[in-house]
Amino acid sequence: MSQRSEYTAGLRALADLLDKHPEVPLPYSGRSAFGGHLTWILAGDTDQRNVLADIARALPGPVHKVVRGVAFDLKGALHGLHVLVIADRAEVCTRRVVGIREVTKEIPDPAAPTVTVTESVEDVVWDCHPLLSNKNCPTQT
Repeated sequence: MSQRSEYTAGLRALADLLDKHPEVPLPYSGRSAFGGHLTWILAGDTDQRNVLADIARALPGPVHKVVRGVAFDLKGALHGLHVLVIADRAEVCTRRVVGIREVTKEIPDPAAPTVTVTESVEDVVWDCHPLLSNKNCPTQT
């Protein structure tokens, strides 16, 4: 058997076990939309944008996009099983510079208490909207 077929057989066996033994509690993973999602983490050499879109299309019902820090999350559900897909924001969204501003700050200096430096800082937005535009996919921040 392949790793994939072994994994899916294990999921079916777990579902059968949970159906036959109500005394066994539900696993934490996947149980709640507020944490404990069954999680995919897209990393490595995969084409994260296309893999994320494939998963979103395969999930029945609405999915929700959440951009946080350097991550792009996609949340959905298979009946009562809550799933989360985590991708690198830079791999699935487009970085766009909307301005440059000068920032002045004091930094420590071994020869003096502090030194004033001025540096240019880019103001950036991330365009993630076209991703999964054919699904009900509101963006949450």
